Amino acid sequence: LKAREGLSRALLGLASALFAKCIGRASALREMSIEFNVLDFFKEEIRNDSPAIKIGAVNKLSLIASALGTQKTVDELIPYVTNVVQEEPLRDDEEFLFSMAKQYSVLSDYVIGHEDLLIAPLEHLAAQEETVIRDQAVQSLCYIVERKPSLVPEYLVPTTHRLATKTDFFTARVSACALFPTAYRYADDEQREPLRKAYTALCADDTPMVRRAAAHKMRDFVSVCDKQDLLSDMISVYKQLSQEDTQDTIRVACVYTTLVIANMLTAEENRTHTVSVIKEAAEDRSWRVRLTVAKNFDQLCSACGQEITTSHLMPKLVQLMKDNEQEVRKEAVRVIEQCLKGPCALTGEQLQTYILPQFQNLGTDPAQPVRAALAQVIGPVAKVLGRDATQRQLLNLISDLMKDEFHDVRLNIVSHAGLICEVLGVECIVHSLLHTIQNLLVDNHWRIRQSVVEQVPVLARLFGPEMFQSKLEVLFLSSLRDCVHTVRHSSIEQVKEITMAFGAKWTVDHMLPKILDQYTPSAGYAHRVTTLHVLPRISAVMSDQDIVASVVPLLIKATKDAVPNVRFCACKTIYWMLESHNLGKMCIESLIKPAVKELEQDPDIDVQFYAQRALARCNA
Repeated sequence: LKAREGLSRALLGLASALFAKCIGRASALREMSIEFNVLDFFKEEIRNDSPAIKIGAVNKLSLIASALGTQKTVDELIPYVTNVVQEEPLRDDEEFLFSMAKQYSVLSDYVIGHEDLLIAPLEHLAAQEETVIRDQAVQSLCYIVERKPSLVPEYLVPTTHRLATKTDFFTARVSACALFPTAYRYADDEQREPLRKAYTALCADDTPMVRRAAAHKMRDFVSVCDKQDLLSDMISVYKQLSQEDTQDTIRVACVYTTLVIANMLTAEENRTHTVSVIKEAAEDRSWRVRLTVAKNFDQLCSACGQEITTSHLMPKLVQLMKDNEQEVRKEAVRVIEQCLKGPCALTGEQLQTYILPQFQNLGTDPAQPVRAALAQVIGPVAKVLGRDATQRQLLNLISDLMKDEFHDVRLNIVSHAGLICEVLGVECIVHSLLHTIQNLLVDNHWRIRQSVVEQVPVLARLFGPEMFQSKLEVLFLSSLRDCVHTVRHSSIEQVKEITMAFGAKWTVDHMLPKILDQYTPSAGYAHRVTTLHVLPRISAVMSDQDIVASVVPLLIKATKDAVPNVRFCACKTIYWMLESHNLGKMCIESLIKPAVKELEQDPDIDVQFYAQRALARCNA
């Protein structure tokens, strides 16, 4: 008893000591938390020698601001991060400066009502030598003032003027070019004229990089200008830059500016100011400028209107289609398809006058991409021209492109085969193109076979059942046994379209037996799986009685196939049939349920899974 009492006293003493120690540690932790200063911690972290720790601290600046609260962030954090980017050694750390340029915009969420404090440090960063730092600083500045436009007249406009007039290094002026569109949009009326003059000065700057930056931002700047200001102040600058001799990138930028200006002006004003720029760009000595005109020709036509397009722009498109550079020729041909759309779409008369005479030469162009581009636009052009003009002027070209040695050319023309055949009509197809289409169904390149298969439903509707059976059916059914899965899958998808076009009777009497005949033990298991995948598509037009009589027996046979993939495909198809059709209680109980029940214990786990699903559906 005494020993037990002694042990109890000892345990009590130990517990008291441990409790006192815990209380002491808790008090120490509370004191540490009270004394811990998150701003000091941030200052220590960004002075760390490890770049990862330093940048990690900067990227968590939002947490520091959140912990400090709005007032301390404004009074302590913002002044510190404003100075730190201008002091040694961090002012030379480009990665640090880039991260800070990004985080200033994040801080705007924590200094509501004091966002103006962030303008000064971003102005400093916008004048840095490194491009990514300047770009990020400009992006953050625009983000802040877009959220609070009232900052622009008092803060962003003076900032833009200071950057635009800095002469010690050109980088600040480059950043200013990017700020002008945002500054001008939200500036007061009396501030806009000085901004236009300052921007005009940058467009004539002695430094090529500044002129290039101003040209690249001109389309954004003129989009926020009034039409009157555009005509009085900016048009002369725009024309001056379009004549820039030293940098073709400036002339490229002027093409994009033309798109904006042309949409702002009337037809007569465009004839005076923009048409000459477009025509000169289409004849520019730099292929990049000509390429830009070719790529955007449809937008230029839409902006200038039908009259200017016919009288001034179409001859330039013809010139671009004959260009020495194959890339320019290719884009000039490709843009024709876009020119056939919209309110200023090219008419059949314009096509026959300007475009069709060039097609014969383009069809024999030595550059394969040019012929491929031509093949891509033949279908839409034929649709606009109509049957007679297509037969007279394009039929031989279409046939030649379908036989082209370059597979991309064949692929592009085949992708529009259905549209072309609808335009030409059955009789013309049979006499001129059918043999070529039949050959393309067995082309060496699987993508071409797939593309032809996708056009078969259109041809089937044009031909009718009898001609389809005699001309295309055998080749189409052979695509269900293609060695490439994608071609087989496309064929499966097209079966439904064909059967819906020809009706239930034709499907049951003619197509279904041919499909069922493809399921043979001697065929590869992939072909048997393909047959099972066809059945749900073909059953869409069949009655429940026809499905029970013709489809279900094959599915029961497939559940006993030696290959697990075939068995679980059979179970999946059975499940789909039960869900989509009323097969009748007798069929389910006497045929389907016993066959599926046997597969519950199948050695293959996937077969078991689908068999259990099908059995649950039977019981439901």
